[in-house]
Amino acid sequence: MTADKAEMQAEIAIVGGGASGVCVAHALARRYGIRAAIIEPSGQLGRGLAYGTLCMRHLLNVNSAGMSAVADDPDHFVKWLQNNGDPQARPEGFAPRHVYGRYLSSLAAEAEPVHLRAAAIAWDHDGNAARLELSDGRRVAARQVVLALGNFDPAPVVRVPDDAARLYHHNAWDDAFYADVRPEDPVILVGTGLTAVDVVLRLRDNGHRGVLTGISRHGWWPARHGDGAKPSAAPDIEPGTSPRAALRALHKAVLAGASPCALVSALRSRTNAIWLSWDEVQHRQFRRHLQRRWDIMRHRMAPDVADAIEADQASGRLVTQPGHVVGLEADDDMAVVTARTVDGEAKFRAARVVNCTGPSLNYAKAGSRLLQTMLNQGAIAPGPLGGGLNATPEGWLIARDGTVATRLATLGPARLGVLFESIAMPEIHVQAAALADRIAEKLRITGT
Repeated sequence: MTADKAEMQAEIAIVGGGASGVCVAHALARRYGIRAAIIEPSGQLGRGLAYGTLCMRHLLNVNSAGMSAVADDPDHFVKWLQNNGDPQARPEGFAPRHVYGRYLSSLAAEAEPVHLRAAAIAWDHDGNAARLELSDGRRVAARQVVLALGNFDPAPVVRVPDDAARLYHHNAWDDAFYADVRPEDPVILVGTGLTAVDVVLRLRDNGHRGVLTGISRHGWWPARHGDGAKPSAAPDIEPGTSPRAALRALHKAVLAGASPCALVSALRSRTNAIWLSWDEVQHRQFRRHLQRRWDIMRHRMAPDVADAIEADQASGRLVTQPGHVVGLEADDDMAVVTARTVDGEAKFRAARVVNCTGPSLNYAKAGSRLLQTMLNQGAIAPGPLGGGLNATPEGWLIARDGTVATRLATLGPARLGVLFESIAMPEIHVQAAALADRIAEKLRITGT
């Protein structure tokens, strides 16, 4: 990468230095000897939202055998664990996410990217290069740009009146929330997915003893890994099978004795192909009727994490309430949450309320200056269902007018605009390697 007073020149610029960005940078370096530029305001590459946690009870929800970040070396993470402080690490184990962040940081160090500690805030391009404006005033010209955007804050769940703002925390990963909660405070968790699991574990790790109430539409917590079910053969569901036919096939397999979680795992390798074979109406049917059931079986808790959650439930310190949150108000120093339940509206009191609904995929409201600029320009567009970004299945972004970009690609969560699976490392490391190959081919760069 070279620089002059006006503009820095890069072969490839990666916007975002979390897991997705580091995987692309590492694949480019390992496979083609390319030293990419990573535009990331944080001083630590690879950590991101998921792997920046310091709570050692936050474990990966995929076992170590499935967490290699190197596409052509499936045992890479297990070997790294064994060589970096845990010689007894087993492929079937579930490592702390903080440790996995260290692993990704080590890959960033191997890739030696040019780390530009700033945020990308604007984009432009001509026939020769894409140009990014950074928050510190610098400009970067690159032959290819990769948006490795990671996760954004959750969507709002309810209007928060001014007098209740001090009782409500929108971001479950904000350190200020944990500093604000006293040991005996009752807390309401809006959502009962993996984000809520993280909150429970971190609060308890901090010495919190109060009652936690999880409110979600169905009141379902994630399933556990290692539920005793034997691995299952994939049911007869192929690309082109309709959602209704797929549901019938799953029901038939369950009635024959298969575990729903095992069936979901068995379908993992083909779910994106099945999803891409459906039309928008079928996508909406699945999202409306089956998505949450699928999620609790697909995004499971490590056994030790599930044990902790179940122990809290058995003690009465973790309560679950099915319902839809429709109101929030303050009553002196307490928050009062109104939820619509099967028995009508009910009110719940707590010292604090925290949004645990998970990252939002509505990029138009993500608070990113770069994304807002690009959306306004029409250089990018939301996915057909409104979330993520519109792109080809291979990751080339699609503009508002339907034009496929020649200098702009993405991977990871942003591809959920068109794919079904795109947020976990088993998908991201494959996407990163394939994207590195496509970019090198486009730039006519041969492998090392």
